[in-house]
Amino acid sequence: MKKKVKKMLEWFYQETDRGDQNISECKNLYDLVERLQYRLEDMENEHMQLSRKYDDLEQKLNRIIDNLPA
Repeated sequence: MKKKVKKMLEWFYQETDRGDQNISECKNLYDLVERLQYRLEDMENEHMQLSRKYDDLEQKLNRIIDNLPA
């Protein structure tokens, strides 16, 4: 099990756009998991907002199509 965790950490801290930031800000694995959980919650919230906007646009488009002359 330790090998899997080590490989996962090596993968996460590889040279990516956030690798250096994660190394400097996350002192241990628990901090990293907490940070990822917050980011996931943010992404879920953004997804819900985008879904709502998409539905609004779809409804407006359908009303426009319904009002077009045949």
